[in-house]
Amino acid sequence: MAQYWMPQPPRAGVVPLRPLRPGEILGGAFATLGRYGGRLLGALLLGQAAALLPVAVIAGAATLASLSRSAGSRVFVYALLPTAALFLLFGCALAAALVSALLRPAVLGRPVSVPGLLRAAAPRVPAVFGTQLLVLLAVAGPAAALLAAGLPAAALLPLVPVALWLGVLLALAPTAAGYEGLGPAAAVRRSARLVRGAWWRTFAVTVPAGVLAAGAAAAVVLWLGALGALIAPALLLTLPQLAAGLHHVDRRLRHGISPA
Repeated sequence: MAQYWMPQPPRAGVVPLRPLRPGEILGGAFATLGRYGGRLLGALLLGQAAALLPVAVIAGAATLASLSRSAGSRVFVYALLPTAALFLLFGCALAAALVSALLRPAVLGRPVSVPGLLRAAAPRVPAVFGTQLLVLLAVAGPAAALLAAGLPAAALLPLVPVALWLGVLLALAPTAAGYEGLGPAAAVRRSARLVRGAWWRTFAVTVPAGVLAAGAAAAVVLWLGALGALIAPALLLTLPQLAAGLHHVDRRLRHGISPA
């Protein structure tokens, strides 16, 4: 019986340049970490270290002010908590911007460096930060407003499916802001457009990626101890974003848009 050779799709980088299955996207996220993880982690830690200076100044001033009996608790609530929350959001935005900067070289198989990643990501951090705030407001804003109005938590259960639906629909917005150079509102619209008709497919990529990231982070902490505690947050920040980023590239391909 005659056998015919079927040409394989080109694969210069971590995934083949064709529409991908969810398993290939998750595998590509791990392959990207395997090939570029050290440089991605280095860029993330350097960026966070630069942001720690103003945080340390604010924390030091707030700590001194908190020694006052009259102002101690107010300083903690009005200074330390918002500063910690903003630093966490900055870390998420920096990770998303770095992953977005890494996507093109990873997909095309090109080399990158830590300074190159930081130079490419830094201009997009504000837009990604704004996009993540907009997504957070859309997903959690209604529930937070109702809680602030005094409604019991049980009364908000009907909002959970809506929040889940919106979270998946807008899951590609940070990548759109970083990868495509869009502003927050345009990035949210782009995510909704790319996910429309593929909500369950997006769910099958983003949710398992989060679960795998949590499991990998826990394993790293158990295996490496103190060093693992340093690496684990980076895994939690980057692995789900890598999966979302590769899914974004896949959706662009399916819409006839070049990944480059």
